[in-house]
Amino acid sequence: MRIGLYIPDSHQVVDISSCPVHPEPVNHLIQFLKQAIERLDIVPYDEERDIGQLRYIDVRYSAWQHCALLTLVTRHMHFPQVRELTKQLQLRFPFLSGIIQNIHDKPGNVIWGDRFHPLRGRDTLLEKIGPFHLSIPINAFSQTNPQVARRLYETVHTWADLTGQEIVLDLYCGIGPISLYLATKAKLVVGIDDNVGAINVAKENARRNGYHNCRFFAGDAAEKLKETALNLARIDLITVNPPRKGLSPEAFATLVMVAAPKLIYVSCDPQTLARDLDRFSQAGYTILRLQPFDMFPQTDQVETVALLERKSEVVEPARLEESEGTAEAPRTF
Repeated sequence: MRIGLYIPDSHQVVDISSCPVHPEPVNHLIQFLKQAIERLDIVPYDEERDIGQLRYIDVRYSAWQHCALLTLVTRHMHFPQVRELTKQLQLRFPFLSGIIQNIHDKPGNVIWGDRFHPLRGRDTLLEKIGPFHLSIPINAFSQTNPQVARRLYETVHTWADLTGQEIVLDLYCGIGPISLYLATKAKLVVGIDDNVGAINVAKENARRNGYHNCRFFAGDAAEKLKETALNLARIDLITVNPPRKGLSPEAFATLVMVAAPKLIYVSCDPQTLARDLDRFSQAGYTILRLQPFDMFPQTDQVETVALLERKSEVVEPARLEESEGTAEAPRTF
């Protein structure tokens, strides 16, 4: 039995059931799960033959509340040992605030299925990053290293250098941590993400922390960016935090058309960051600062923040216009 991560560029699992980077309670939980899975005769999933029951284990830990959520990703809803396993986990680990089953009955190595079934307790963590209390649901992206994430967000806030009058757009905002940091000084922050669930949580997090100068919208990055730019008097700053593949050609083209005077790019992949920064340089932006963050100690994985400024001598791009036949006047937020 192995519980860990894939060896790079393979589907071979390397066991890390005791890892010095994990919070110690998580190590204890994983070590117990290894024994319980064997003792209860729970069959791990075989990807090649599409047989077995338990596919993945997801553990999320709140460093602030010292509690965790455990999700068991199973091949079928019917999981005969789940009641006994849940009972044992509850008795052994009082810091487990929730146990969830995710049902993933399709072949392939995508982690999540579409259905979540709560087994015990909650399906959301509450984490504190800097001054903010963030609700993090089980199926939403969150940084695994809150201490370094706080430094990253503080850097974005410092480099934004806001005065209180700026209108800011936060592209790929997720559950809203960067938006909240910027909202402390901005006149208005508009967050965009294609994940409807994350946008709903971002709205909740803004209310939870008492910030009423945030607006969040779900939709395709390029389309929603264009629509939002048409309805704002101006955009003083755009922050982008795209997935590992970086900006899509459509999102990049729309960013260039919007022509915000300042951009802050948060990246989890140096290669796609280099590609996109090269494209921004050719489009008239100057790279002023770069700062990497060691989000995953003892690995080659880093997060990087880049500050870009649009050259004043750049010829103005074509103005964004409403599509032909649209009678509705541009709205203001």
